[in-house]
Amino acid sequence: MATAENAAHDLTPHEVTVHDLTAHEVRVLGCLIEKEATTPDAYPLTLNSLRNACNQSTSRDPVVSYAEPEIEQALASLRSRGLTRTVHSTSNRAIKYRHVVPDVLMLDPAETAVLSVLMLRGAQTVGELKGRSERQHRFESIDEVAGVLTALAERGDPLVRRLARQPGQKDARWVHLLSPADADVIDCGGTGAGTVREAAVAPVASTGPDPYGQATAEFYDLLATDMWGGFGLQLLDLLAGVDPDDGPIVDVGSGTGIGLLYVLAAVPGVKVWAIEPSKSMRVGLHARLADSDELRRATTVIPSRFGEAELPRRASALFISAALGHLSDAERTRLWTYIAESMPAGAPAVIGVLPPDRPLDVPLVKYHERDVGEHVYEGWQSGTPIDDRSMAWTLIYRVVDRDSRRVVAEYTATAPWRCDGIDDLRADVARFGLTLTEHDDCVVIRRPGPTEG
Repeated sequence: MATAENAAHDLTPHEVTVHDLTAHEVRVLGCLIEKEATTPDAYPLTLNSLRNACNQSTSRDPVVSYAEPEIEQALASLRSRGLTRTVHSTSNRAIKYRHVVPDVLMLDPAETAVLSVLMLRGAQTVGELKGRSERQHRFESIDEVAGVLTALAERGDPLVRRLARQPGQKDARWVHLLSPADADVIDCGGTGAGTVREAAVAPVASTGPDPYGQATAEFYDLLATDMWGGFGLQLLDLLAGVDPDDGPIVDVGSGTGIGLLYVLAAVPGVKVWAIEPSKSMRVGLHARLADSDELRRATTVIPSRFGEAELPRRASALFISAALGHLSDAERTRLWTYIAESMPAGAPAVIGVLPPDRPLDVPLVKYHERDVGEHVYEGWQSGTPIDDRSMAWTLIYRVVDRDSRRVVAEYTATAPWRCDGIDDLRADVARFGLTLTEHDDCVVIRRPGPTEG
């Protein structure tokens, strides 16, 4: 018979701090709550079962890929807060884990179910919560769900908040307040407790021929470069066998030139054609070139869209980090044709693939922040469908005084984006006789050699 290990210290309800949980802690805790209700025979959970629950691709937003050390760290933090317990069994050597959220936060089964769905799926409407909490708790009506949400929002220490209905949305959505990443969703028209204060400075919308780059370039290196920790390392591996004598490497959508550092490290002595249509982005790119003799000698900047860009007669490789969704149909045709006709057989075209693979509503959330002197720079994003394959992404960049939380400046930019899945790309390139292989967060497209099918 299993026995639960007592917490190192006893905490009475509401003495536990629960509004600063990390994304890992929210996911782990939400999974423990969900699995207790939906798979009671397998609960409490082993570390491996909990990892599978965190990383499952259904009923999760966002979909993640946590490693066991990350989950163990989250469990240790949650246990120190008194929110989880470690369970030891005399019949099984595997340590298991359970939560005690209803006891600590004084929640009934209905409140627990609603909170866990918000933790696992992000912002939800009342109707979505009714349907998606069915396996944990059966609600008889939408009004019953609304009553639970109101109770959670009106507590002395609110656990949820109602967002203002956004343009294009039929119903308002609700979010939990257990994590700053979720609690800080911008809601200038909110009505519930804990609403984020409306910005004191009116946002400046980018206009003109370069709306996306004009706002993004100023903040890109500070806020939008986390992806390079993974994609850049993959470039080092995937470009390692490239022969610089076969021609330059083409960088489609070079941005501020972060990828150039990885390319030259992977293929010493290679030349690079950096295609970047945004004048604002090129300011950052040229500043990077000015600081490095090696980059400046190797890089040729092409200041135009890919469709009009001058391309080298032959290229040894090509890569696109986060720009494929910006290319038009005609530009895609030119891209696949170029790989098929102007790159050696087997030469890699490394292309980043970003979610989602189909358009969906993405509520406005903060994806990153960075301290800069006495200010905090914040990056926010949201998305709305345009049609069955495209969506519009809106980016908001805020400069906030750290002490007063006064908004010093705010800029917005909206741009269309075509959504692609792996199967979409595989079918697309097959028409040009190209092959596709999958890698983490990217694909490699090649022209097969004479013995390849």
